Amino acid sequence: MSEKVTIQDIERLVDKFKIERYTYLVLIAICAIIIIVVAVVAFVNNKWETGLSLMAPGGTIFFCLSKVFKIWDDIMNAFFDLENKE
Repeated sequence: MSEKVTIQDIERLVDKFKIERYTYLVLIAICAIIIIVVAVVAFVNNKWETGLSLMAPGGTIFFCLSKVFKIWDDIMNAFFDLENKE
């Protein structure tokens, strides 16, 4: 790679994904709150059958985190030309 990657280059590219990153992070926060509330309600009411309702927010957290990691992976691949170097 002939060009040197600077912090400003990375910041510029990260800024392009700012809305998408914040959307995913807000969804993760909402799902985490849902998980905590459902767990507390299940503990207070002594009904652990409602634990199945924790699967949907957990899946959403997994999906959103995978998207955030994909964004960072795409950024690093764009700068360091790591695509298909196997």
